[in-house]
Amino acid sequence: MKIDKLLEKPRNVYLFALIAILIESFSSVCLKLAGEFPVFSKNYVLYYFGALIIMGIYAVLWQLLLEHLPLTTAYLRKGVTYILLYLWAYIFFGEHISLMQWVGTAIILAGMVVSQMGEGKEKGK
Repeated sequence: MKIDKLLEKPRNVYLFALIAILIESFSSVCLKLAGEFPVFSKNYVLYYFGALIIMGIYAVLWQLLLEHLPLTTAYLRKGVTYILLYLWAYIFFGEHISLMQWVGTAIILAGMVVSQMGEGKEKGK
């Protein structure tokens, strides 16, 4: 399969993970938009099913990714979702992001970096 060949390179695996997480983050935007309409209205159903379709695509991509990454490595990368959600909240909904939320996000990112550094040392053994 072409995707398996593409995912043989570690750089491509991490890029694929980022794309999967980016896609998944849009499901939250769809769900938020769905919540702005009465339940079962045309727009509610449209956005809700949009979120379901996005999550279905994400599930397939994530399963492909898990074949090439250790489980802990894959899930640690999901911390990027928090940054994306803040970005979408600001762009699509004009929400204010507090300093403490940014500090928390920086802590999550620092944890991802520290984890990656430790992972590199483990591979070197």
